[in-house]
Amino acid sequence: MYKKCFAEFKGTNQHNIHLWDDKIGYIPPDPENPWINHAYREDDDGKFKGLNGERLIKTRKWKTKEYDLHFHDMRAHQKYLIERYGNDDTVSTGHRELFFDIECEMLPAMTEWHIKQAAKTITSIAWWDKQVDHWTILILDREGKLKEKFRKNPETKEIKEIIPFRNEGSLLMKFIERFREIDPDILIGYNSDYFDIPYLYYRIQEVCGREWAQQLSPISGARGAIQLKPDTNESRPQNNFWFDDSIYVKIAGIESLDYWKMHKKYHFRDEPSWKLDAIGEKYVGLGKVEYEGNLDKLFETDIEKFIEYNFRDVEILKELDKKLKYIELTKNLAHKGKINYSEIYASSKIHDGDVSSYLYDQGITPPARDREAMKIANYRRKNNIKTSYPGGYTFCPEAGLHERNFDLDLTSLYPSIIETLNIGRETLIGQIVFGEYLGDDEDGNPIYGNFTPDKKGRLGLNDLKKIEKEGIINPLFIKDPKSIKLKKKHDKYYVDAEYIETDVDKIIEIIEENNLAISSNGVLFNTENKSVLAVIIAKWKKERAEYKKRMKEAFKSGNNELGEEFHIKQYTMKILLNSLYGATSLPSFRYGNVMMTEAITLTGQRIIQESAWSVNKHINKVTKGEESIKLKDGTVLKGSPEIWEIINKERGETNRKILHNIPTYICKEGDRNFCLYMDTDSVYFDAESMLKYLYPNYDSFSDKEKDNLCEEVAL
Repeated sequence: MYKKCFAEFKGTNQHNIHLWDDKIGYIPPDPENPWINHAYREDDDGKFKGLNGERLIKTRKWKTKEYDLHFHDMRAHQKYLIERYGNDDTVSTGHRELFFDIECEMLPAMTEWHIKQAAKTITSIAWWDKQVDHWTILILDREGKLKEKFRKNPETKEIKEIIPFRNEGSLLMKFIERFREIDPDILIGYNSDYFDIPYLYYRIQEVCGREWAQQLSPISGARGAIQLKPDTNESRPQNNFWFDDSIYVKIAGIESLDYWKMHKKYHFRDEPSWKLDAIGEKYVGLGKVEYEGNLDKLFETDIEKFIEYNFRDVEILKELDKKLKYIELTKNLAHKGKINYSEIYASSKIHDGDVSSYLYDQGITPPARDREAMKIANYRRKNNIKTSYPGGYTFCPEAGLHERNFDLDLTSLYPSIIETLNIGRETLIGQIVFGEYLGDDEDGNPIYGNFTPDKKGRLGLNDLKKIEKEGIINPLFIKDPKSIKLKKKHDKYYVDAEYIETDVDKIIEIIEENNLAISSNGVLFNTENKSVLAVIIAKWKKERAEYKKRMKEAFKSGNNELGEEFHIKQYTMKILLNSLYGATSLPSFRYGNVMMTEAITLTGQRIIQESAWSVNKHINKVTKGEESIKLKDGTVLKGSPEIWEIINKERGETNRKILHNIPTYICKEGDRNFCLYMDTDSVYFDAESMLKYLYPNYDSFSDKEKDNLCEEVAL
């Protein structure tokens, strides 16, 4: 299995592939037989099959502007890995991982310009070579106070190599020499994509020359071995694709993993401070070495502490990964998507690779990206036009401390919606929208415009039937997703689409006769065949269930190492499942469309609101004595209208106050709202308030009795 891959551009649709395999090692390209980036063109006599059943032929001669192409627009190295390894997502082994940190004289400012100028001296480079457990530090010692030595920690037994240098040039050359001897696969730092790696490259280039700086790459002679982020006023170099603005130097053959960025990606929550010492102190109890004055003074007064200070950042990184295991998680995600490890910050590329790998294995050619959607996105980005789509529903009607409550947690809400509605770009039919009457044309025919989609999630099948029953006359239209284009008129660009006029009766008939799925905001999907996203989600869920089962078995048997391995695997699947809906909103995701994203999120909003409504309705009926609940021991609980009225009067609430700021789609008018809080996939209810209606002497119960009752009524 691959460890890393680099596609060196050779010519039109041709690349030299540099591959590092965990069993074979480095596989150099064959200059006489470069890899061909084939496209698939639609042709009735083609022997290949597209996602929608198109017949395709494979061709090496194609141009980007052609509109009938398939699977031509994926980055070369990712497409090569899919062709070579298919749906095999085995994680490679035997990586050489180098944890490192550099120190330099203080910069005037940590700006991109100052980093690129690299005017300040590098004073030390420290690293830990994980696979051989070797610690090294190169220190600038102009006055010759230090001697090269090995220092052993009496507690940890770790041996650390200390190498002093009288001048910076010798230090940097020695680093390059050792770096190439070690030949790491992965370089791990903290904020290293923004500072350590680019500063190191530019400083080596400044002090030692470009030839030395190029040797950071194991394939320094290859075209594009070192790729530099261009200034905004420079044209981008050929074959250079920047997926992250915080990466300034990309080294071919070296995968950079920035722990700062990984923590932001995997932790999902903000931190009070993102400084390494704060993160280290919080998660592994290891902070920076404290000292007075500046580092120059520390070097003069306490050389041992100075050395300890330089090693500490690397020690924190080591302990963080020992606990958080972000590197292992990164490897699992990357191999799912057939991408390099440094690319995992762009989730859509992981999804793109995994879905495309699956299709390729099934003999189906992946489609091209939606070219019109990308044109529109580029136009909006260049003109600073912001776009957005509805997110998860959140609601907090009642602030304060609520001691006993229970929650309704909707497991895998968004993935389940994708499965249930059969959401997919290939199954997407269109979206029901409202049109505004603008008048009549010359022949007396009505003209409609200002087409607006439903943004509240109130246009599902039952909603349409309600509109039909109430006899509301309001012309509806179906927006064709394939017709959306960026057009130009009078030197101005605008987004246009085709709208098919219809009415409620026709839409209901079409949905029921063709067994279409409809989202809560009126997006229609074909259900004749499973969408590829629905198939992939079912596959991911099955894999996750198997990994969780094997994880539990391993931990139960005492095999913690195996248990941790399967924990990472199941967590990988969880990340893929939960982030797929977000990928569907990106024009660059070949299996997505923003219509699909809105269908997912607005249907999710409707489900969570209906859940709150249903539970509120049931609790109100129970507390009023209209329904009952049965506990595990057979006790039947049922309130009474009299107690219900008394308690509400004691609280000094009228119906109006009870429903103050409570949407009517969460709680019926006249009922009491027991919903405390709602987020994307959970609703929290006030169990204690409910129990006071059912037990007039509730306040006399012990805390344990109250806790038990809360648990039972929740079940």
